[in-house]
Amino acid sequence: MMTKAYLSKWVPRKNQGVENRSDFAFDQDPEKAAQWQTKEEADIDCLFFNGMNIKIDSPDGIQHHVCRDFAVEERSPDKFVVFCMLPWSPAG
Repeated sequence: MMTKAYLSKWVPRKNQGVENRSDFAFDQDPEKAAQWQTKEEADIDCLFFNGMNIKIDSPDGIQHHVCRDFAVEERSPDKFVVFCMLPWSPAG
């Protein structure tokens, strides 16, 4: 069963000695997702996210999934969120 995982936040890592690394958080609730004001802005960021090797650990911590094919969902006028599909329900 595939589940939508909404991108809720991303934070650049500090003091890791490696540039361009970030930590990503996802949630099943679209109301907790990060928001974009236009679909165009969200689409541009989807291209960025699709080019990264973003991994989500399974709730049991045994498997991981590389997020691909990020997409945009319109929640209301001027409110767009980004998600990817997971083969399990995300923790949190």
